[in-house]
Amino acid sequence: MVGRVLKPIKPSREECHTLILVTEGSYRMKIGFKEYTITPNQIVVLQAGVVFSTTKLSQDVKGFTCHFHPNILIGKFGNRSLIFEFEFLVNGNYPIIEVSQHAKKDILNLYKRLALEFKKDGKPKSEIIHAYLFTLLTELKFLFGSSIALNQNAPYRITSQFRMLVQERIKENLRVSDYAKMLNISPNHLNKSVKAATSKSATEMIVEMKLIEIKYLLYQSDLSLSEISYEVGFQDASYFTRFFKKHEKIAPTQFRKLIESS
Repeated sequence: MVGRVLKPIKPSREECHTLILVTEGSYRMKIGFKEYTITPNQIVVLQAGVVFSTTKLSQDVKGFTCHFHPNILIGKFGNRSLIFEFEFLVNGNYPIIEVSQHAKKDILNLYKRLALEFKKDGKPKSEIIHAYLFTLLTELKFLFGSSIALNQNAPYRITSQFRMLVQERIKENLRVSDYAKMLNISPNHLNKSVKAATSKSATEMIVEMKLIEIKYLLYQSDLSLSEISYEVGFQDASYFTRFFKKHEKIAPTQFRKLIESS
């Protein structure tokens, strides 16, 4: 969903990612416990799951809002690695992206094209929307590299290394202590670092990444539930089903049926 008007927002927590581009005026937001003022040529990234609210809008504020569910990166593009490639969508990362003068025209054009597609009569063409969204995210990925370079610290680096290890060894049923040993740090240090960088515990991140892998396999493979269970480190298929249902509020079989009917 893409909109052009920026409106006040009460304290909220969304399941979707939101990318707000300010073109005129200013837009003051509280994200978690921090406040940010977004001015022209800046994009605020509201990652899925964060608590945010608008604290003040200038009378002349204008811009665009892009709102999309994280699952689109797994299902429509068929590439689970995109979840980790677009680091600015990871909760805890620096939420403001500076739009350079060089990139401004292209970024603005992508927002406008997305907005126009949604305003067309009839059903918007999903293939076009996905292409524009992927291009927008790719543009922001390179801009984010410049922004995050100023905000990287030890917890961020440790969390990035931890995330890579979990992704590489997703088939193994490893504990936080196992990953801490690989990183030559204590489990407590790993937990504190991940918490500082993402507001999540190391265990929560492992769970999140397992769910991403499961959704990918449900979307993109013909593997049975037992086979998917094995692929993500579960020896017991019934426990695997309970695990997925606990976190997604839907059984994996129902999730797959929803995909097939969409």
